[in-house]
Amino acid sequence: MFRFLIVLGLLWGAGAAAEARQSQSEAGCRANDAEACFYTGAEYAQGMGVPENKQRAVEFFLRACDLGVPDGCNTAGVLVSRGDGNVARNVIRGVEYMERACAMGHADGCSNGLGHRISRSSEAGNLNRVLPTARAGCEAGVENACLWGLDWSYDGNEGEFIRLINMDEAAWFAEQSCDRYRDIKGCDVAARLYANPEFPTFDAEKGMRYSLIRCDEQNSSGDCRNVAAVYVLIEEHQLGARYYERACSLGHEFSCGMAQEWRTYFAEVAEYEARQAAQAAEVNAALSQGRYGDAVSVAINSARSQDLAQRAILAARNAGRMGDVATNDLYAAALWFSSGPVRQAADAEMAARGTGLEGTFGTGTNTAGAADARWRELYGSSAPSYRSSASSVTPPSVASAAEISAATRDRYRYAHCVMSGSNTSASVCQ
Repeated sequence: MFRFLIVLGLLWGAGAAAEARQSQSEAGCRANDAEACFYTGAEYAQGMGVPENKQRAVEFFLRACDLGVPDGCNTAGVLVSRGDGNVARNVIRGVEYMERACAMGHADGCSNGLGHRISRSSEAGNLNRVLPTARAGCEAGVENACLWGLDWSYDGNEGEFIRLINMDEAAWFAEQSCDRYRDIKGCDVAARLYANPEFPTFDAEKGMRYSLIRCDEQNSSGDCRNVAAVYVLIEEHQLGARYYERACSLGHEFSCGMAQEWRTYFAEVAEYEARQAAQAAEVNAALSQGRYGDAVSVAINSARSQDLAQRAILAARNAGRMGDVATNDLYAAALWFSSGPVRQAADAEMAARGTGLEGTFGTGTNTAGAADARWRELYGSSAPSYRSSASSVTPPSVASAAEISAATRDRYRYAHCVMSGSNTSASVCQ
């Protein structure tokens, strides 16, 4: 044991007893105190209380590095890459120490290491190491590593390093830059790469998320317009209209026209629905008062609603009041319903009245147009046609940039429903 301690003392440098008295940190380093190791390295590097010895300093800095102090890795790297003092110069090894520091979250380690790797004049220049080093630093929380990695991978730093362009890497760096630091370029690139269905990096959920960040937080009119187009594509019309309005307010001229079209559409839908509600109320009031013939007449001739006609005729049938229904309304019912209980009720009443038209007036007419010709013969005008229960108002079309495949539409719809929770249309996400 005693001989081991003697050997250990010799390993820690010549004149161990004297230097131990002079260096207050070295004893702590022997006890695996990481900071003490770094301070000891600094003392040897600067000749503070001990003779200056840069090589010894590197040994203590690397010991600190091994114990988790990234500044030890970087400082050792700087000394070795320069060949300071009595240190043998080795640029590649020094840069590797800097890269260790970078991967531990040391900002200077990233800038120093990446500076060498990207340099055409450095002995350690190596473009193959640039993106992996930047990614390691970015993962460790170094902001510049994320931003530089994005610049290099997206456009080669505006074409300076074409070899580094890689859209998969760019998408990753863009995500990190946007999520962690809300970097404008990062969010923009993330939206571009993930939102475009024509790119191999397309991801509907991420595309929507970053486009919304660009629109809602960074006031990008173009991204607001893109979000609007996607919402319209997946039939979230209210949200689509809202984002066209936002894009317009941010100066996107095309979106102003679309926003106006949607305002007009919603006004027309509201007018249509109010009219339908009033007519339904009129039919319901007539039925509640036992005026079955009036109810059927309003449904067919005023509302021209197949749904209301069905409700009124079946109510008349169930009440035994089909005799109240006008003959022309029976003819219309036969035209509107090719089969089913309404057609049966109309046929039965026409048979009871001896019209001779039951079963042949509507679908059973032998030649095209004969039914309408018969109506004209009887009433001097064309038979009334019904409107579907859905609004007849046509919504504005999707902008051409968003006219993409049904599969993509479904992916955007799924992404929206997963992301938005209850902030969705039930018909879209059910």
